[in-house]
Amino acid sequence: MLTTLLVVALLVLLAPETTLAQIVDVEGRYWFTDLDASTRIESRSIPGTRIDVGQDLDVDDANIPEVRLTFSTGLSSKLRLAYLQGSFDGDTTLGQSIQFSGTTFGANTRVDTELDLYYGRIGWTWQFPVVPGVFKLGPLLELKGLVVDTTVRSPGTGRRESALLPMAFPTVGAMLSITPIAALDIFAEVSGMTFGSVGHVVDAEAGVRFIPVRFLAVSAGYRVFDVRIEHDDDFAKLKLTGPFIGASFRF
Repeated sequence: MLTTLLVVALLVLLAPETTLAQIVDVEGRYWFTDLDASTRIESRSIPGTRIDVGQDLDVDDANIPEVRLTFSTGLSSKLRLAYLQGSFDGDTTLGQSIQFSGTTFGANTRVDTELDLYYGRIGWTWQFPVVPGVFKLGPLLELKGLVVDTTVRSPGTGRRESALLPMAFPTVGAMLSITPIAALDIFAEVSGMTFGSVGHVVDAEAGVRFIPVRFLAVSAGYRVFDVRIEHDDDFAKLKLTGPFIGASFRF
């Protein structure tokens, strides 16, 4: 009898199908990003300089951790919370004078730069079973919040200037998943919004998920995050691209 119970328990654990008992998914990710960012910020009557963060300030790429918490809200729908936070640093000797948020940093000045990124999302999706058990597709509705905090300082002159750019926007998109075999899931999603001359935001990813046991999954894929905001003579552009890996536990 004990042997039979152990065998049954093992078969249940190895079964990859989702059940109603699996209503929470906790996922951790690590994103290997390439940074493409530029900005221009004026202050009062002082015009700002268009600054390429990578070329002009020598800010390096960075790897970003992310946490996702997903709740099942039905057989085909789910609610997802996601948060990531990253820090990009650089130091260089300026090849030309720049104006950043009203402060002038002269040519040949040594400057240190810190760019901190905070990005949170809450979203809901309902995936229609186009081909039951194999292919699902549905809308993705999200509310995104983004904060970019940039600081430029010159240790030699003592000058220091910071600029904080908070943003919040609703987005719409789609999410799909293809399950060719029980333990393998191919997924993709895209969400975004355009705001005309003010700017746009796009967040898209695609990858594969391997489910060795019911309560554990590992994943890998590629992601693109692109946002641009412009107001009067101020603007900011941020684009992150790169592969990611992840692992999740389901309860």
